Amino acid sequence: MEFRHEIINFPKKLPIKFFLHRIGNVSRHWHQSLELIVAMKGQVDINVGNAAYRLGAGDLILINSNEVHELHSEDATMVALQIKLELLKEVVVDIKKMYFDCNTANTNDPEAFKNIKRIVAQILQHNINASEFVDLKNASLVYELIYELCAHFSSDEPEAALQPKEGLDRLRRILDYVNSHYGEPISLQEVAKQEFLSVPYLSKYFKKKLGLSFSEYLKDLRLHYAVNDLLNESLTIDKIAAKNGFPNVRSFVTAFSEKYGELPSVWRKKHAEEVSGSIEATKEKSVNYYQDEPHSYHEEISRFIESNLGEPSVYAPRERILRSLTSTIQIDLSGPADRLNHHFKNFIGVSRVKEVLYAVVQEALRTAQREIGFKYIKMHGLLDDDLMVYDEDAEGKPLFNFRLIDKAFDFLLSVGLKPLVQFSFMPAKLASDLSKTVFYANMNTSPPKDMEKWNRLVEALTLHLIGRYGTEEVRSWLFCVWNEPSSSNLLFGFKQDETFFLLYQNTYETVKNIDPALPFGGPAAFSTYNKSEDWLFSFLAFSQSSGCLPDFITVHYYDIDLISHDNHLSMDKQLNLSPVTDSFKQFIDRLQDRLREAKLADLPVYMTEWNSTVSHKDLMSDTCFKSSYVIKNIAENYDRLDSFGYWLLTDLHEENRLPRQVFHGGLGLFTFNNIKKPAYHAFCFLNKLGDFLVERGDGYFVTKQADRYQILLYNYHHYDDIYANGISISISHKERYAHFPNKTNREFRLELSPLAGDFEIKHSVVNRTYGSAYDNALNLGQTEELSRDDIEYLRRISIPKIEKERISCSEGLTIHAVLEPFEIRLIEVSKIYEPGRSRSLQQANSNVEEIK
Repeated sequence: MEFRHEIINFPKKLPIKFFLHRIGNVSRHWHQSLELIVAMKGQVDINVGNAAYRLGAGDLILINSNEVHELHSEDATMVALQIKLELLKEVVVDIKKMYFDCNTANTNDPEAFKNIKRIVAQILQHNINASEFVDLKNASLVYELIYELCAHFSSDEPEAALQPKEGLDRLRRILDYVNSHYGEPISLQEVAKQEFLSVPYLSKYFKKKLGLSFSEYLKDLRLHYAVNDLLNESLTIDKIAAKNGFPNVRSFVTAFSEKYGELPSVWRKKHAEEVSGSIEATKEKSVNYYQDEPHSYHEEISRFIESNLGEPSVYAPRERILRSLTSTIQIDLSGPADRLNHHFKNFIGVSRVKEVLYAVVQEALRTAQREIGFKYIKMHGLLDDDLMVYDEDAEGKPLFNFRLIDKAFDFLLSVGLKPLVQFSFMPAKLASDLSKTVFYANMNTSPPKDMEKWNRLVEALTLHLIGRYGTEEVRSWLFCVWNEPSSSNLLFGFKQDETFFLLYQNTYETVKNIDPALPFGGPAAFSTYNKSEDWLFSFLAFSQSSGCLPDFITVHYYDIDLISHDNHLSMDKQLNLSPVTDSFKQFIDRLQDRLREAKLADLPVYMTEWNSTVSHKDLMSDTCFKSSYVIKNIAENYDRLDSFGYWLLTDLHEENRLPRQVFHGGLGLFTFNNIKKPAYHAFCFLNKLGDFLVERGDGYFVTKQADRYQILLYNYHHYDDIYANGISISISHKERYAHFPNKTNREFRLELSPLAGDFEIKHSVVNRTYGSAYDNALNLGQTEELSRDDIEYLRRISIPKIEKERISCSEGLTIHAVLEPFEIRLIEVSKIYEPGRSRSLQQANSNVEEIK
């Protein structure tokens, strides 16, 4: 398989494409364009016609027009520049006769290729941080490359390689037909009939053109697609064989074993871990909780540029602010104001109940509750074995122990948090499959082997909680069962949805039989950008028909793109992000529309997990991008759901092994040693908003509280399409803002009226200079291992900047602010009262207005 990423869209008048590849196997193909391939990392075997070459790092080869070629590698990264021959029509007399011998494997003179590599390095250099005039530079470099090829690498085309147009058209038709019908019982006789050729002639023709027989080509093509299907565990081996055109299972197993050296079932089991977290074809296609940061080409590219240009400093990403956008906004303070409920504060999350017992997590929770004040907390692992909840005696009789749960819940209640009691995951003594575990903590996610014992566990814990904390208190909590059952059997889901439906119904009825007033909700359904919520509504239909409709719905949303390519899973575990800026709003629109259609619009909807990615190693998560992302999406969708549970509180969790670097791209609001990230300050700003919405729009959100006004501004920028496609070209631990090519300042002029008197204007600012612990760590020259003094220093200085001024006005107030890219700013306008006058009387009018 090939994973090829187009990183430059050249203009139409310059018909050239530039790609980065991370490849495994690319089957035989050809094209009319020239293709220059430069290996940057690893080794790649390339067959051109009947000749075979091995390229290592720094080697290159030019594939001429119409040359049949294929590529094979275990793990290689390369750059490919495709040049359409139309480009040369204006400068070359006969492009049909152009042929180049440009291949480092054919020479002992590496200096001959120095200029070729230099030009490719310059193309990379100029397009990583492209200016608005980069197309001009691209044109000049490509023509320079063509000159270099013509001047030093022109050659006579080997006679064996000459192919008339008629022959090329025939071969193209044959391959198009085979590629479209490989899943059917096609034969050489059938193709020969299509082309009006004899079978012996076509057999020799095919072998001559592609270097292998028709049957060998067809078998390889079928195996290529069958390998992908093996990663979809909902397909049996016999279904895979039939789907991909093998006459029977035996022929598939034999062909697979010959090529890969093992049975398909063994290969599937061996590679199951590589796609843990992927979703069956009927569910989400390729979400992966083990995803590292997007494929990073940073080291290979920087090394290649430095070695071929000798100018590493030129490659260093440049901070470019193109211009300042100005927005003049008139705000009428006398108009009606809508009441705000501040639902963003209803949920926060930690990964597991066990982690609540850690001192550093308790410290983070105390801080968050003191400075923000969330209502509920989402946690996994309430029934995990490391809390010693469930055991059995020698006769199989259940034994319960809730002491560690009590410790965790006692602490949560002491800081004002109410638990979402999520019955998960499966104790080993109850698990139907001891091997079905996920994450570094090895949580068991198999269904219970004994439903009666599961019900007894749920009943015992629920009764214990009521006995310890009281009926009225526990009725103010929320209950549910499991996590993301819509996901794959490799993750939290089960092989059959009916298995989960039965688990849900039993748990629901067990809790409701104890106290019908205990709120029991639907399971957290996993949703993403551009994905339907079919599973959720299938579950709701079941619960309605079975008399166990939940009291509320819980959903998860991650801004990732799970569109599969050709309905096949990705073998390189690539994680794509949403390419559009309003995908969060689109999801809420879609969900609310379907709830109305199902006549379930009155059900509360708690979003208990939400973030831009599921990756705990997305390096932008530590930056000001994430704070502006939080403000933008909550401001644009304020109170549209009953909670916006940001996932998660701290980087200290046990889903993945804890990285060495403090700023490793974790999802937490705190680092694992409790340094506040910019996203944490975003929630602090939101917490200072008033209870009445005055006005909102692109980049601003204005509220009021009595005679005070709060203006929240944000300058959000979306990452480019390269990063959205899961590719990191220029991001590293020391540079994380490079995938925002058109960053701009944004200037706001806010005209507030009517307003008269003396006012204090307080600006609280978070940007790359103030409130960003990661950027502050860069200034220390260290973002990985930090000393205790460094950590304490970063805790103290990574706070918002505060500025105050006093202004007098008679008819209105104008506030001016220029925001840097990713900056968030809270402006608080407070009236200053004259000494000796009653403040309550001066507040009366505004209070009466709000009551109305």
